[in-house]
Amino acid sequence: NNQETDRLTVSVKVSARTLRELYAPPFAAAIEAGVGSIMCSYNRVGGEWSCENARTLGLLRGELGFGGFVVSDWGAVHSTSLSAGLDQEMPGGVFLNE
Repeated sequence: NNQETDRLTVSVKVSARTLRELYAPPFAAAIEAGVGSIMCSYNRVGGEWSCENARTLGLLRGELGFGGFVVSDWGAVHSTSLSAGLDQEMPGGVFLNE
């Protein structure tokens, strides 16, 4: 999500190669530096909401080896998303309290 316009409705289309070569390296560097938490965003990636996106969160947890916790942006959760890799829903656990 490189823009504020339509961030609540846009679905970003990104190829696997672009995801790994352009978008993953900054996250990899942050993980290597010891970051403890990463925030998922409002937008969708390939039609799936960012906070419940198995493709991107799987890349983060699997290939990049992130062991910290993933927190949602305020109101960015649309279902129970624990199975995809989300750890904390903000601001109050509307879905994860179910």
